[in-house]
This record gives sequence, structure tokens and C-alpha cells, in this order.
Amino acid sequence: MTSFRVLILLCAVSIVPLTQLSANDLPSANPIPMKLVGKMNFAPIVESSGIVRSKLWPDWLWTHNDSGDSARIFAVRKSGTIIKPTWAADNYQGLEIKEAANIDWEDIATDESGNLIIAACGNNSNARRDLAIYVFPEPNATQVIATRTFHRYDFIYPDQLDFPPLDNNYDCEAIFFARGKIYILTKHRADTHTKLYRFDSLDPIGMNVPTMIGEFDVQGRVTGADVSEDGTRLAVLTYRHVWLFKSDRKKDNYFEGSVYWAPLNTLATKNCESLCFWDEDSLLIGNEERELYEIKASDLLELQL
Repeated sequence: MTSFRVLILLCAVSIVPLTQLSANDLPSANPIPMKLVGKMNFAPIVESSGIVRSKLWPDWLWTHNDSGDSARIFAVRKSGTIIKPTWAADNYQGLEIKEAANIDWEDIATDESGNLIIAACGNNSNARRDLAIYVFPEPNATQVIATRTFHRYDFIYPDQLDFPPLDNNYDCEAIFFARGKIYILTKHRADTHTKLYRFDSLDPIGMNVPTMIGEFDVQGRVTGADVSEDGTRLAVLTYRHVWLFKSDRKKDNYFEGSVYWAPLNTLATKNCESLCFWDEDSLLIGNEERELYEIKASDLLELQL
């Protein structure tokens, strides 16, 4: 047995029983009300792939492009207008993360220490061996146009033994921070589930292996996620639905708590790629067309599973 497989097997954990759900279990419901609140009409933002509300500047959102772009982020207001230094040139191109590389950046989060966290782990083919997470201090977008201060943490899944695997369930477009830890949610192609992983520690030199703590059938492919300020509610976005999982402060397997759900108006959202909490009841959803929609968490339906 190769040393790589030994590492994976040693880090494997017992899997929490899957919450069973089928499309027939979902109630008949109208799409959740959605309000168009902004559009990022800024040419360098080509395909907004993740959004998060700033912890240091609460009126700001951070976003970034998908794979194929340079390593840069953008600060925007809820209306979608760009935030930049007054002295920046007319051809301002965003805030550069020097010496980083945008290899399938898919989501962005914030932690409790004023850092931004980028999920550089999009994995459409499920064959990548360079999955990573970037962590760096939130820069002041009104004062700088570049930063090179960051940590990169490489990781592998504890249950992926082949590259690519037969099931193709190791893509990831959702990251969030809660209870002092970074979590990711997978985007599956072999089924409609998602798996929740937690990073119990982060080593900037060695290979990191997150702990799998739960699995849920979200009836689709997860494209974004965020957690409420108090860490008790996890919002999860798919192309067709939005989910909300509520857990108490002692449990980090959000799938074991209360479950709320609503269908999306897919004609309005088109390819929805990102989601974040704006306040305790408001969620923002972004799509590939750079539009921002607002929905209310209180409009979701509680499911009896």
C-alpha cells in the first residue's frame, strides 16, 4: 500500500449517518421572494464566484472571479458599485494578491480575526492534487491596490483514494468559518448530496486533511455557503434551492439540527454561484451575471425530516 493511501486511511473518520431525503419529500412551494438589489457593473468582474460581507467594513462585500483570472479580489457595495482608492488609475483592475494563483477560486469567507479565506479548491474533474485554502488579512480597498501577505494551506480529502475517483464527489464551491474552524462543503456529480468537512488544524508546510462530520442530500449541487454571525445557522445554496440548517452552539454537524428550505426562481437567478448573510434575516445571492439578489431567511419553510 502506498504511503499516500496509508495517510488517507489513517485520517479517515466514522461517517455520520446520511440524512435521507428525496425530491418527493420536498413540499410543493412557490419560489422564495427575491429582490434585485445590485449589479456589479465593473468590467474586471467577469464571473463573480463567491461573496462575503466584510467583518471590518460592514457596508462592503468581497468577491472574486472564477478560475482563469489573475489572483485578485474586489470590494463592492451591496448595490454592486466598486470600492477603490480615490487615487487609483482609471484602469483599476481590482486588488491584487501578489504571489498567489487563482486556480479555481470558488468561494470566500471571513473569520473572527479580520482575515479573508478563499477556497482555491474548485475541482470539476476531481483529479486535482493541489487543492488549497488562502488566508490573509482583510486589506483596506480604499488605500491599497495590492497585498502579498497570505498563508496557503494545501489539503486532501480523507476519503478520496483515487484521482479522479469513480464517484466525482470531490469538487468544492463553498467555504465558511465558525466556532474557530474552517469548514467546506462538497459539490457532487454522482449524486445530489453534499459532505461537510472541518479543518481541526492548519499546517502551512505539510498536507492538511479535514475531518468529515456530516452528509446531507441537498437535491442538487452546492455552489455557495455562509454562516450567521452567531454561528448557529448555516445557509447553503444550490442552483435550484436554498437551504438553512440550524444547530446549537455545541454541535458543528449542522445537518443534525432543524432544516429549512425554499426553491429559487431559476429564471431570475440564472446560474447562482454565491451566497452570504447580510444581516440576521437577509441573505444575498450572486449569479454569474454579476447580479445580487436579497432573500429573507424567515421566508424559508421548515422541513419535518
